[in-house]
Amino acid sequence: MGKLTVRAIESAKSKETAYFLPDGDGLRLRVAVDGAKVWQVKYTVEGKETTVTLPRRYGPTTDTAHLSLADARHEAATIRALARSGIDHQRKVKEELEAQRRQREQQRVDAMTVRDLYDAWFPTIATKRGKRGRKDGGAEIARTFAKFVLGEIGHKLLAELYAVDVRPIFTRISDGGANRQATALLVDLKQMFRWGDQNQPWKRLLASSDILAIRAEDIVSGSYDPVRDNERDRALSEDEIRALAQLLPKADLSLPIRSAIWLMLSLGTRVGETVAARWSHVDLQNKSWHIPAGNTKSGVALDVQLSDFALAHFAALWAWREQLPEELRSDWVFPSNRNRTAALNNQTVGKALADRQRVDGKPLPGRTERVDALVLSGGQWKCHDLRRTCGTLMQSLGVPESIVHRCLNHARTDKLDRVYLQHDYASEMKAAWQLLGERIATVTRNEIEDVAAETA
Repeated sequence: MGKLTVRAIESAKSKETAYFLPDGDGLRLRVAVDGAKVWQVKYTVEGKETTVTLPRRYGPTTDTAHLSLADARHEAATIRALARSGIDHQRKVKEELEAQRRQREQQRVDAMTVRDLYDAWFPTIATKRGKRGRKDGGAEIARTFAKFVLGEIGHKLLAELYAVDVRPIFTRISDGGANRQATALLVDLKQMFRWGDQNQPWKRLLASSDILAIRAEDIVSGSYDPVRDNERDRALSEDEIRALAQLLPKADLSLPIRSAIWLMLSLGTRVGETVAARWSHVDLQNKSWHIPAGNTKSGVALDVQLSDFALAHFAALWAWREQLPEELRSDWVFPSNRNRTAALNNQTVGKALADRQRVDGKPLPGRTERVDALVLSGGQWKCHDLRRTCGTLMQSLGVPESIVHRCLNHARTDKLDRVYLQHDYASEMKAAWQLLGERIATVTRNEIEDVAAETA
C-alpha cells in the first residue's frame, strides 16, 4: 500500500521551490511552484536509474489529461515490471510513437491521388532550369491537364491506377480527329509518371502501374502514324508565298502578327523566339537582332543579321509604335493587344492562322468570321512551316546545309564540333539571310514597299 492519500495530495500547497511527495515503489508526486502536480516514476534498466514524468498530471479521477492516485500506482507498477524484464519505458514510448507516425504516413501516402502527383510534379516543369522546364511556365500543361486529365482521373488513387483507366482519355481525343493532340498529351502524362517513378513516395505507389507501357500506337485512330504523321514536311511554294502576300492585307490581322509571319519566313526564327523580341534586342541602324539564349529552344543565343526585307518589317513595326501615344508604346516588338506590357502570346499567332484556315468553314465562337482568309493551295500551314520553308528556300538558293542549320539555330549535338570548331560563320549567315530576303521580296512583288506604305 502506498504512503500517499487523496486527502494528502489535495491539501498539498505550492512552495517557493518544487518538492516531492513519495508514494513508494518508485512513484512520487512532484508539486511545482505554480501548484501543478505531476506524477513521476523511478525505475532501473540494465543498471541505469531513470525518472520518467507521466504525461497526465494528478486528478481526483482519470481522464484524457489527468491520472488518479490509483491509476498512477497501476501505471508505475507496469513501468517497473517492464524494467525488470529489461524494457525501457521511455524507449518503448518513443518506438510506439514512431510506429504510429509511420502508420499515419503510410495511410497518407496510400491515399495519394493523381492530383497529388500532378501538384508535386508540376512545379518541376513550370520553372525553366537550364534545359529542363517549360518556357511557357507550364501554361499549356496546366490547360490540357485541367481539360482532359484531372477531372477524369485526378481523384483516383495512384496505387490503383492502371492503363485501362487512362487509355480512354486519349482515345476520346483521337476519335474526335485530334490524333496529334492525343499523342502530345500522352507524352506529357508519361513524363509526369516517369518523374513519379523516380521519386518517393510516388515510386512505391507506381510499382505495379503499367501506364508507362502505353504506346502512341495504342491510342490513335484510323491510319494515323504517330511517328511519320507527327513529322510535318509542309513547306510553302513560291506560288503560295506570292498568294500569301496578296491574302495577308485582307485577313484582318494586326500589323504585329503580319510582320511576325514575314519575319519567321525570311529569318527562320521560331514563333516563341519571334514574339519574345524586345526593342532592346533590335538594332535598326546596324541591321541586327539579338535573340538571347533564354528565348531559344537550343539554349544558344543567336545574332541575326537582318536582310533588307526583314529590316523593312522591323522598321514598319517601329514606325507603327512611334505613332502611338507614349503611354501605349511597348518595350515588346510584338506587344499583346490586351496588355501592351506583355508580349504577344505564341499561341495567339498560331490560333490566328488556324482560325483563317478552317476546313469546315465554321468560325469558332467569338473568333474571326474570315475562316478561309489564309487558305493556300498546298493545304493548312502553321507557324513552324514558315521556318521549314525558310530552310528549304535557302537550300534551293544554294546555301550550304551547315549554314542553313546555323541560321535556324539548330542545336549542335557533336561535342567535338562545339569544342574545337569555333568559327561563327557570321558573314556566311548574313549572306544567306540577305539572299533569302531578296528572293522573297522578288516573289512577293516588292512586299517591302507595300509594308512601308501600310504604316505611312
